[in-house]
Amino acid sequence: MEAINGYTLLFAGKWVLIGLVYFILIILLITVRREMAGRTTRREAPLAVAAGRLKVINAGSDMHNLPGAVLLLKPETRLGAESDNDLILNDPYISKYHARMRWDGAVWWVEDLGSANGSMVDGQICLPSQPRPMRSGDHLKLGDMLFELMA
Repeated sequence: MEAINGYTLLFAGKWVLIGLVYFILIILLITVRREMAGRTTRREAPLAVAAGRLKVINAGSDMHNLPGAVLLLKPETRLGAESDNDLILNDPYISKYHARMRWDGAVWWVEDLGSANGSMVDGQICLPSQPRPMRSGDHLKLGDMLFELMA
């Protein structure tokens, strides 16, 4: 009689263990589903793809960005001499944080970040903290460096 109780206990224990495994799997499934539903409802509209590039016309003293090189732009790109900029420009007339370029979905904007030697678009001075629009083919001068926007 005692052997039957042992088998019964093992049989019941096996089913309890299987039940716990399925319970944990169901809880995980519910949690993952809730997380995925939260991510899809919070999704923002995707940014328009920024197809901007800067072609180096005059590299100044920068030996890393030679004339003819094409630099890819992110939707918001910071340019300067400091290593945490998106585009690092190694010219003595480029400030640590010289300028920022931003794509708004239709137009590229350039903003001088208070650089020591300024920024120019097609010969026109960019005033610090006043974004200026750029079109494809416009020339951007930063320090001794000259670029052409290829949008």
